[in-house]
Amino acid sequence: MKIIKLLIQSSKLLFVLAVFSSALTGICSSFLIKMIVESINTENFNAASFQVEFGLFWVGYGVLAVVSSFAVSKLSQGIIHQLRISLSTKILQADFSEIERNQDRIFPILTEDIKTIYHGIDRLPSVTTGLATVLGVLGYIVYQHPTLSLAVLGLFLAVFILTKLSLPLTRKYQEKSRVLWNDIFKIFEGLTYGIKELSLNKKFKKFYLKEVIEKTSEEQNKYMVKESVVVAIASKSGDMVLLLGMAALVVYIFATGFVEPSVFGEFLTLVLFIIAPLSTVSGWFSNLKRIEVALEQISETGIDLEDTAHVVKPIELDEENVADDVIIDLVGVKHEYYNPDEDEHFELGPIDLSIKKGELIFLLGGNGSGKTTLAKMMLGLYPPKEGVVKYKGQSIDDSNREDYRSKFAATFVDSYLFDNVTHIDDADVLKRGEELLKTLEMTKKVRIENGKFSTTRLSEGQKKRLGLINAILKDTEVYLFDEWAANQDPHFKKIFYETILQDLKKAGKTIVVISHDEQYFDRGDRVIKLMEGQLVS
Repeated sequence: MKIIKLLIQSSKLLFVLAVFSSALTGICSSFLIKMIVESINTENFNAASFQVEFGLFWVGYGVLAVVSSFAVSKLSQGIIHQLRISLSTKILQADFSEIERNQDRIFPILTEDIKTIYHGIDRLPSVTTGLATVLGVLGYIVYQHPTLSLAVLGLFLAVFILTKLSLPLTRKYQEKSRVLWNDIFKIFEGLTYGIKELSLNKKFKKFYLKEVIEKTSEEQNKYMVKESVVVAIASKSGDMVLLLGMAALVVYIFATGFVEPSVFGEFLTLVLFIIAPLSTVSGWFSNLKRIEVALEQISETGIDLEDTAHVVKPIELDEENVADDVIIDLVGVKHEYYNPDEDEHFELGPIDLSIKKGELIFLLGGNGSGKTTLAKMMLGLYPPKEGVVKYKGQSIDDSNREDYRSKFAATFVDSYLFDNVTHIDDADVLKRGEELLKTLEMTKKVRIENGKFSTTRLSEGQKKRLGLINAILKDTEVYLFDEWAANQDPHFKKIFYETILQDLKKAGKTIVVISHDEQYFDRGDRVIKLMEGQLVS
């Protein structure tokens, strides 16, 4: 089981301590039950001896239970921390296009699935203690009443089979419920970030609430109820089998005189002691299935929590200048995209393109022509399906792609605005930042304080201006701006094309701008046009 592997990987020492202390807690519990039952039936009861023995096991039970809870708490919190870090690391190291395709599923995984795993692990002490109690008391029952034990073991086997039979159906409903969680998170994202649009359209607001939120929530709720009903039926069926079996055994004993009623009374007392822990153990199996579903959701995004064998050691690129001053060279690069759900196929390339150091290039093309896809290949976000990307004559592959990407700063239409600039290794970042804030007329809105922008609660146009500042402050060799000026007013378009870009060019930066503002194309060195995935001029 994957969850056991993850627990052991988290901390072998804590895992052994948790299991061992939980098992000993169950054994102590079994001995306490045994002592109580034997003391009732003994003719020569020794109170002093009973108090000493009972006290020792009672203290042992309490101490071991605390140790077990502490170990599991440390283990569960540790594994949740490691899962968060491991998932975040693997997301950052994973193939960009794979993560991009599964973007809507990432947030539910980092919240809902990790919570599910945590709750499953958190129940481990009671499950282990319950299992040890059941096994300990069962062992004592078999020793004291071997014949009667066969009947009870048969009943327990029937309960186990009932639980086992219910698990596939439980898992089915868990899977359907979990898939709908992805939709619910996306819906709530729309509710949060689209509140302006919803508030301005009464009809759509009503539709979104009734037809989108309510219907999806009801459907997800339906599967959760079905899962709960199946678990309850399996659990109560087990209880009913046990009760019916005990009743049948009582009838049989009084009809045949198979054993003395007093002996059966002692036996029944022991059996009743283990019903509760047995229920805890059997209930955990449905929880285990939920954990498996959560781990599968993680795996389906292309992230393997156990895979460490294919990590490529990153190497840095050679920074020596090349003779012909070509900084980026795309040689026969090609990218394909296919969406089977919509039967959509797009092919970019093959493309040959050389970009020289210090060039300002405008990239032009209609919607769907492949401009952003080409930009992402240029940045190293999409490895080409065919051909090769070169940086100063060096071919880019898995070993140097991370260093290659760091040569760029970029803004996209859907870029996320981070407020932190402390990662930028530049002593003059505050001075340069203030100059850019002044140039883009943001000084009344934003300041740089303690390595952060004072706020990102801005209009969309202001956010894009702040995102531009953030990109420029990184002071990289190459800049790529994807439709940055598309939603800016003429005043800030002019500042962008005539001031910002020209200042970057004077500083020796290489710049690629995706744009339709043809009136400014004469400020650049070249205009490249894409049409249906091909360079046409």
